[in-house]
Amino acid sequence: MHRTIFHIDMDSFYASVEKRDHPELRDRPVIIGADPKGGKGRGVVATCCYVARTFGVHSAMPISIAYRLCPTGAYLPSDFTKYREVSHHIMEIFESFADSFQPVSIDEAFLDVSERVEEYETARKLAIAIKKEVFLAEKLTCSIGIATNKSIAKIASDFQKPNGITEVLPDSEAEFLAPLPIGKISGIGPKSRKVFEAAGIMTVGELARAEESFLRERIGDYSVGFKYIAMGLDDRPVMRRTGMESMSAERTFMEDTDDEKIIMEKFGEIVEKLHERAIKKNISYRTIGIKVRLSDFTTFTREKSFQVPVNTKEPIYRNVEILWQEFSPPPKKIRLLGVRLSGIERGKPEQRSLEEWGLEEERVDGGG
Repeated sequence: MHRTIFHIDMDSFYASVEKRDHPELRDRPVIIGADPKGGKGRGVVATCCYVARTFGVHSAMPISIAYRLCPTGAYLPSDFTKYREVSHHIMEIFESFADSFQPVSIDEAFLDVSERVEEYETARKLAIAIKKEVFLAEKLTCSIGIATNKSIAKIASDFQKPNGITEVLPDSEAEFLAPLPIGKISGIGPKSRKVFEAAGIMTVGELARAEESFLRERIGDYSVGFKYIAMGLDDRPVMRRTGMESMSAERTFMEDTDDEKIIMEKFGEIVEKLHERAIKKNISYRTIGIKVRLSDFTTFTREKSFQVPVNTKEPIYRNVEILWQEFSPPPKKIRLLGVRLSGIERGKPEQRSLEEWGLEEERVDGGG
């Protein structure tokens, strides 16, 4: 049976978040990074939008050079607190569609969806559903590569940026890979590419056909691993590399609302889903939090912690109601609601009555 692996990469993530939050910048070249100081600034470009790339600007470029290439650009400092918040929500969406999930960076992840598609050819429908969910929640686009392994999926996700979907069907891997320049393989950067090219290997197909003895002699033992990738061979599993620290679920309203009955019904749906996941994974938790995103994208989080771990639905919903009181009545219409469980522990805790669940002081994670 073929695996079905997605690699999802957000499109110019930092710059796209800033354009979303500053509509007046929508058509302008946006460069995120150091202050250019009129072309005399030090530091580098963290990232830039696709409009800026048409000027020749790219990530890791000295900011002074970027300014000379694009003096009319909008230069903004990085806001990692905001980017991490958006990333957290996006990754939750990705994970909800996956059998196995592996975040790679703040804006990309691998998903194994083999058990969610009846046949490989239906994977595109699932990819479209993910893209729609991400756009509905965050007004951002992503590009998705679909393949039978991680290496090819990652290459494919870059093929039709921005906002694209590229499928590499089973048994077509060699045809897809062969004409690509050697630098398309993840891990072969500019310096390594020059070493391969000096040995006469310019394309992925040429690497796939090269003898192992030749590669070891001319380039080094490490090159053999890249040969296997060039041949379409990569059996690495999609798996999260760190332990579970929290669990959350969020829902975005189709239309912003300030109707508290609708809001509490939505909270109830989220709690139900989150509780089911916690029971399935056999975990308990010490902290319950809510997220409230207003119509202007202002986001608040509030939390309360128990003195002992719990794993039943009643304390979740009760404390969601308590935490919500700060926002009742809503100061503006609500766009998104979320509930988060943290202080995760494996196994079922000792059963206690509601009166025995002592609450610690409220902890505020952020707001504004």
